[in-house]
Amino acid sequence: MTKRITAALFAVILILSIAILPAYAESTYNYKLDDAANVLNPNEESQLLSTIKEVSDTCKCNLAFVTVNDINGASFSHNGTTQDYADRYYENEYGKNTDGIVVLLVLNNGKGKRDIYISTSGKCIKRLTDSENEDIRDEAIKKHNPDSKGYYDFLNAIALGIKKAVPPHLKWYMLPLAFLIGFGIAMLILMFMKKQLKSVEMQRGAVSYVRSGSMNVTAARDSYLYSTVSRTARPKNTGSSSHTSSGGGTHGGGGSSF
Repeated sequence: MTKRITAALFAVILILSIAILPAYAESTYNYKLDDAANVLNPNEESQLLSTIKEVSDTCKCNLAFVTVNDINGASFSHNGTTQDYADRYYENEYGKNTDGIVVLLVLNNGKGKRDIYISTSGKCIKRLTDSENEDIRDEAIKKHNPDSKGYYDFLNAIALGIKKAVPPHLKWYMLPLAFLIGFGIAMLILMFMKKQLKSVEMQRGAVSYVRSGSMNVTAARDSYLYSTVSRTARPKNTGSSSHTSSGGGTHGGGGSSF
């Protein structure tokens, strides 16, 4: 009987494992590096594109990195802001409200500074929160400022920051499948352990474990030893705001000038 149960559990686990595989192959996500401002050399372009592909595959979303000298002369319409340029670029490439992210670097924002903007779309609006978006930009500017280290390290740091912050997107049925697989493995382990305990019998009391006369309590007292003070840091805003682009799509995201 035990062998039959074990075989059945293995079969269930195998079937569930096979069922999970198509979930990762159902959707195809696109990635792109558009270095119109020519801030990268060919070797840097190749390395960054490889990282962008890895992030897109890991996070299960469209991902584009774009550099421009300014936001004038675009092939698509926008309202003249860096935010809307990034949003409309994404819509032009991947459509409205699909799952993805575009990272836009503008070398001249018309005010004597550069802009970096990370625009999110679809489920990525919630998957990359406002505070995470800000942290990624701040860390890249602080640790990899292009003034001294070039643009490759700067853009690569943003790509890796996105990979770290954005969790892989799983289908709704993945959680129960994972639970069933874990339950099946746990049952197999318990069955194996039970077979090793043939000499052990269940008892409904602990009398046999207590030595007669060994538990004589003659005195008792309460002693105050120390106090514990716990401090909790004020949490950051973990939400995600959204806005509508001039093209009608819904986006999240944020930008910085430096």
